[in-house]
Formats: sequence, structure tokens, C-alpha cells
Amino acid sequence: ILALKTNAGPQDWELWVQRLKKEYQSLIWYVENNKNSNKVATRWFGKCWYIHDLLKCDFDNEFEILLTYLTTAPEIAVPELDGKTAKMYRGGKICLMDHFKSLWARNIPKFELAHPMALGLGPWLAVEIPDLIQKGVFQHKEKCNQ
Repeated sequence: ILALKTNAGPQDWELWVQRLKKEYQSLIWYVENNKNSNKVATRWFGKCWYIHDLLKCDFDNEFEILLTYLTTAPEIAVPELDGKTAKMYRGGKICLMDHFKSLWARNIPKFELAHPMALGLGPWLAVEIPDLIQKGVFQHKEKCNQ
């Protein structure tokens, strides 16, 4: 993942356009399915996945770029898992407060939209999915169909 240099959010329109180009490149590179967004590119939808016991668990995910971006990291949601873990807020937003938010704050403006996915969502899935499977709250789709 590249480190960006443009320090701008949606309120700094001219610089935001420059940064947005780099953000797009990063997201397309990192998450191929994240090509869908709203017209002003502040709401993104895609897929995330995690491999557990050699079986793939995939989920819809979404995030929104707030007006306070860059100072506020995007909040990532995995709606399918809403209410299934204590490390989640209403609407399926995953809790990144303890680990990722401080990392984001220390790395403004270098971090880009791919960083919350790689350094926030990825580790969150790695901790929560095995725990949910062990507790019987979530099952692999392959096991459910057998």
C-alpha cells in the first residue's frame, strides 16, 4: 500500500480531487470489488473475505467517507455480522477504536482508504471470524449447505 502525500478531505475540493485519484487507484488495486460507490464517492460497497479451516468466508462490506476525513478514519461495516460480536457497533460497523484509530491519527495524511481495509478490517476478521465460528454464532456457507 502506498503512502499518500496530499493532505485534503472533501472540504478542500481542489486538493481532494488530486487525493481522490490516488485513493481510487489504491482501492481498485486492493479490493477489486470496491468499484461501486455513490456519485460523490463518499460511500463505498464491496466484498471482504477470510479463509478459516481452508474454507472461504466472504461478506459484503461498506464504508463511508465522512466530511471530517482525513482527521477521521472511515468506519467500516460488515452488515451481515451486525449484532453477532461485541466488537461491533449498530449497523454492523466494526470496532477499530483500540488499535487502528490511533494508528490512523499518527499517519495523517500518509494513509489512504486501503489502509483501514488492510490494517483495520483484515486483523478484525482474523480475530472475530474464528471466535464466531468457535462459539457457533457463524458457520461457513460450505458447511451450511452440506
